[in-house]
Amino acid sequence: MPFCARCLGASIGHIGAFFLFLIGNLPSFITSIILVSALGVDWSLQQWFGIMSNNNRRLVTGILGGMGVGAIAWPTLTYGYYVIRAMI
Repeated sequence: MPFCARCLGASIGHIGAFFLFLIGNLPSFITSIILVSALGVDWSLQQWFGIMSNNNRRLVTGILGGMGVGAIAWPTLTYGYYVIRAMI
């Protein structure tokens, strides 16, 4: 299944966040929000100002956004696991 450049970048970012999670060096929540906002900035430039994106920029913003989402998701999933495990 072929990936678009942004989806490929997001996948790379998620994998990178997982490895950072394993070594205990994830970015802070605020930094993660800033990383995810890179996707919004790229979309806004295209949608509102007519500045077309290219595959290189889509790849980079995908990596940043994927890293930000992963940095929020991994601790959240871990916390949820421990909460559910404590309830059992």
